[in-house]
Amino acid sequence: MKFLRLVVDCFMVFFLSGYSFVKYCRSWMNCNNVTRVVIFVLAGASLPLMSFAQDVCAENMAEEQSAQCAQAEMEIADAKLNESYKAVIDRAESRYIFQYQSQPELNKAFLGKLKDSQRAWIKLRDTNCSLEGFENEWDKVLYAANLNKCIARMSLDRAKYLDAIIPSR
Repeated sequence: MKFLRLVVDCFMVFFLSGYSFVKYCRSWMNCNNVTRVVIFVLAGASLPLMSFAQDVCAENMAEEQSAQCAQAEMEIADAKLNESYKAVIDRAESRYIFQYQSQPELNKAFLGKLKDSQRAWIKLRDTNCSLEGFENEWDKVLYAANLNKCIARMSLDRAKYLDAIIPSR
């Protein structure tokens, strides 16, 4: 199990650092060749780790191992959701610079609605996932695994939604 955790941790480091490089460049055309090579190396190095982690989690395994895999999936999805939420705020603030300088209240209103929407969505997600796992509540390990899988699935869906709000230029 320690090996699986190591694989998941390595994947997260490679994935998140690669994503940060891409975000740092802001545009693929602005990246120099060294940065492009680093991004490809990190992406290429993370693919075998990702497929191995998925294979290990997909195998027939004990409930406790399944719960640990579900926990890792949920943590990765949560990191992606947080990244997407921060990115939509950044895009809104950059849009403010170009479009709403004369009406700053519009940008504040948008950011307020975004914050309210995210809080309400988190409550909805947690309630839905609790309902989804209700019939397994008697088995704490199975319940945790199902809850984490649901949270991961819904978080990735929400991250896609947030990524589509205010498309980057």
